[in-house]
Amino acid sequence: MKTTFLVLVVTIARVVAAAQQPTGSAAELTTTQFAFFSDLATNVNDALIAAAIARRAQQPDPFASSADKACFDRLPSTDREGWTRAVDSYVAGTSTNFQRVLRRLELAGLVRRDELSDATNRQFLEEAAALRNAATPAYRQCRWLAQDARNRRWINGVAALLAVHEAALRQQLPELFKTPWAGLPFRVDVVDTAPPTGADSAGPDFPTLHILVSSSNSANQDRAALEIVFHEASHFLATPDSPLGKALASAFSDAGVAPPRDFVHQVHFFMTGEGVRREMTRGGEPPYTPYLYAVKLFSDKFREAVSRTWPAYMDGKRTLEEAAGDLVRAMNAPQPR
Repeated sequence: MKTTFLVLVVTIARVVAAAQQPTGSAAELTTTQFAFFSDLATNVNDALIAAAIARRAQQPDPFASSADKACFDRLPSTDREGWTRAVDSYVAGTSTNFQRVLRRLELAGLVRRDELSDATNRQFLEEAAALRNAATPAYRQCRWLAQDARNRRWINGVAALLAVHEAALRQQLPELFKTPWAGLPFRVDVVDTAPPTGADSAGPDFPTLHILVSSSNSANQDRAALEIVFHEASHFLATPDSPLGKALASAFSDAGVAPPRDFVHQVHFFMTGEGVRREMTRGGEPPYTPYLYAVKLFSDKFREAVSRTWPAYMDGKRTLEEAAGDLVRAMNAPQPR
C-alpha cells in the first residue's frame, strides 16, 4: 500500500446533480456526517481497476486467478468474455484522469452524463457503462456476495466508532481547520481495494465530497477506520486555498523557501490523526497511534517537527499562522553535525 491518500479535486461546471440524488443502491448507514454504501456498480469498477493494475504489473488478474477461479471457469463464455473485454479496455488506459474522475462521480450520483457539455466525455461514460454492464454478470456470480458481506462488516465496525466519536470530531475539526463543513452527509463508497492507496476523496465544483475506502486494506481496520473516514472528510477543510493552506504558504514565503510537495496534506494528516487520538483519549480508550506514525508516513524530519510544534496550536497556545511559522522554521533548521 502506498502511504499517501490520493486527492482528486476537479472542476465540473454545470454537470452536478444533487448530492443526495438516489443511485443504484440504498445507503447501508447514514449519519450526520457520512452516508456509507456498498454499491455493486462501484465495486465492479474497483475490481476492474485492480485487475488492470495487476495486468500492467504482469501479475495475474486477482479475479480469474484467485479462489474465485473455479467459479469464473464455470461461467458461460459470454460472461467470461465480458469480464475480460472490460479488463482489456481498462488496461489500454486511453481515458484521461479527468474522465476517470467523472466515471467515479457518475457512479456516486454526483454527475449526470446527459448534462455534460463535452461529447467526448459523454461518450466515454457511455462506453464505460457498457463495459461495466458486460463485466457485472461474472462479478455478481463469483465475487459480489462475499465482497458485499465484507463491506457491510467494515461499515458495521465504523458505525460503532461513529456512534461514540462522530459528534465531537465533526465539531472539533472545522474549528481546527477554520473552515465549516458543507454538503453533508459525504457519500462513502466501500469497496475492496480503492487503489492505489486504500482510500481517497474527490470533489466536483460544489460543496460536497465523495470518498472511496477499502474494506480489506490492513491499515483501514479497527479504530483506524474512524481516522480514515475523517481524514478523507477533512480534505474538504484543507484545500490549498483554505486557512491552513494559506497559513503554510505564507510561512514558507516569509522563510524564503519552497514548500515540499503536498505539504498541506502532510499537516492535514497530523491534525486529523491527532484530533482522533485526543478524542479517543478523552473517552478513556486505550492509547491510539495515528496513521501518520503507525505507518511512518512522510519523512522522519516532518513527523518529529510537526509533533513538536503543532500541538501548541491545537491546545490554543499558538495561532494557526504562528504554528505554521514554527513548523517551517523547524523543518528548515540546520541539522546538527
